[in-house]
Amino acid sequence: MVHRDARTTRPEVFDPTPLCLPPGGHQELELGRRQREQPEQPVEGQEVPAVREGAEEPKTSSTTSLNSGGGSCENLLSPVSAMAENGRAQQIVDPDEPVEPIFNQFKKVDEELRELMSKPPSTTGWNPRPLLKRLYYIPDAPKVQSQGTTYVNIEGYLEKLPSGRKKATFWNAWKRRYFVAKEGVLYYYQNPQADKPSMKMTLMGGKVECMEPNMVGVDDGTRDPKSGAMIGIDDGKGHYVVVRCSSRQEAERWRRALETHTVEDFASQYVQPWPVPNDPALLRDTLVIDLGSCSVRAGVLASQATLPQLFLPSVVATERESRRQIWGYDALTPTSRCLHHLVPQYSVDLSAVSSLLQKTFADLRVDPKNYHLQLSVPRVLNSSTQTELMRVLFDKFGVKSVNLTHQSILALYAYNATSGIVVDIGERMDIVPVIDGYIVDGGVSRVPYGGYRILDHLRQFLYMRNVSLINEVESYIIRHVLENICYCAHHYNTEKARCANNPDNFEKGVSLSEYFHSKDCPYENISLDFGRFQATEGLFNPDAWGLDHPGLHKLVYKAIMECSMDIRKEMSRSIFLAGGVTQLPGLTDRLTTEIDNLTPPAIRPKVHASPYRYHAAYIGACVLAESPGFVQSRVTREEWNKQGPAALRKWSL
Repeated sequence: MVHRDARTTRPEVFDPTPLCLPPGGHQELELGRRQREQPEQPVEGQEVPAVREGAEEPKTSSTTSLNSGGGSCENLLSPVSAMAENGRAQQIVDPDEPVEPIFNQFKKVDEELRELMSKPPSTTGWNPRPLLKRLYYIPDAPKVQSQGTTYVNIEGYLEKLPSGRKKATFWNAWKRRYFVAKEGVLYYYQNPQADKPSMKMTLMGGKVECMEPNMVGVDDGTRDPKSGAMIGIDDGKGHYVVVRCSSRQEAERWRRALETHTVEDFASQYVQPWPVPNDPALLRDTLVIDLGSCSVRAGVLASQATLPQLFLPSVVATERESRRQIWGYDALTPTSRCLHHLVPQYSVDLSAVSSLLQKTFADLRVDPKNYHLQLSVPRVLNSSTQTELMRVLFDKFGVKSVNLTHQSILALYAYNATSGIVVDIGERMDIVPVIDGYIVDGGVSRVPYGGYRILDHLRQFLYMRNVSLINEVESYIIRHVLENICYCAHHYNTEKARCANNPDNFEKGVSLSEYFHSKDCPYENISLDFGRFQATEGLFNPDAWGLDHPGLHKLVYKAIMECSMDIRKEMSRSIFLAGGVTQLPGLTDRLTTEIDNLTPPAIRPKVHASPYRYHAAYIGACVLAESPGFVQSRVTREEWNKQGPAALRKWSL
């Protein structure tokens, strides 16, 4: 076999000059470019307006930190202007310049790829199992690296005003309640014996301040205003509570304790998965199955949330004659690819879900008749689809009970939250606002592109480096490249200019020799420079992919604005990431910056990125299955046999 060298001449930066111009268009284009480069000269006799003293400065974008030398743009010059030494003014990169379409570079590539796809691929006899085990590897549950914050937990009786009130009146009087500050969260109960708190307030990122008693507008006569002191508690999300202590010493003790809870250490609040216990006696009689966009996660529930015990690609090979179906790793072997029709599953397909569940139960080595089932689905299923799915689970497999939950809600449980904006990016992209466990339908955005579109553009960049990866099996090689060397640029135009000036600093490679036998490896090493960040830019600028659709940050902002006005500040501070694509380096910071540019100056968004967000829906399903809410919401086999489809009314997806 001929080994092709993946190293080749780097592609030039795409020239945004239109492909077709009318007669004289080149001259007009050059004239317009010169006019833009020349500074505007004031008309003779006309005063140049000065900046008004005391005028409010606009909100400065944090992307300016990319410019070195205190804002100098000398290192951001394009390759053409950097070489111009004949007296012409150098052109400075405009950070706000529209992103040019990347797909225009691929017109010739598309034609050659279509020709290659008609020929037999070079990896016909390759068994991708070693690479798949690397891509679908389940690591041991690592410990979350906390900042080492030491919380001073405190509890006791305090008097409080109604939430949001800062002054007492006859109608808004003080109420005596039992407060508990624990692990960064403040609760208050009607009495110490109450099971559920009347209020829950996250203190991290908030502020605690002492208030003088004379700030109370009208005293209700219950005590001397000068005998105690008040504390104002602001969670930074729009919630404010005023409490009153019995003495100034008591108020100072509460203030010092509460201030230890305001330190931002969100990682300590995320669900920490535990190792899967080896003793079967420590396992529950509940199965957790997460049907993702391109993968399946499953396991037996333990007393604490765990990572999945089974993780495999949701790809099926169907035999052409017998219609027998093979799932996961076995579907991608050379024998299965030759004798079967390979179909990737990106959604819940009822015609194949029965064999998928049978494969899952067999790999877990369990009898489904002895287990309850917590099922996570990526889409809201209509009543007829739910009914057909229940018939498969109850009539064929005979499970004891079933609870069906949306993946976005389960992802929130992995963050110990019930409200927020869930940004789930796998093969597709879902932006779902959730308030107290209920989805805000008006703010939901479901985009049919995501990781698959990134792989498609990455395939084009690899071909420009003489690396042709065409078929479905070779897509896993592209995914391996994506996970190891790709990232999201903090600012695309700036990053592209820097890469053009010094591409060697941006070039990075990944080795493939360990996943092939020495004689079968078509490419021992694959490297990229521009493509590392150009392939992912379409997440924020779909124009780069040739799509007319809002970017990721605009979809998140839309979800925030669809919520009621009194909760928008809290939602902007509660943006939670889930899905494999969100693990791209730089995506969290880029999303935070882009949303910060859209929101008012008083609001500082917070994007939460758990180290376990790749399995967020599964971890959240474990949390739900261990809670009392699982018993209340599940549909039992007896209810199904007695009521039929009417038993599904208790579900609210």
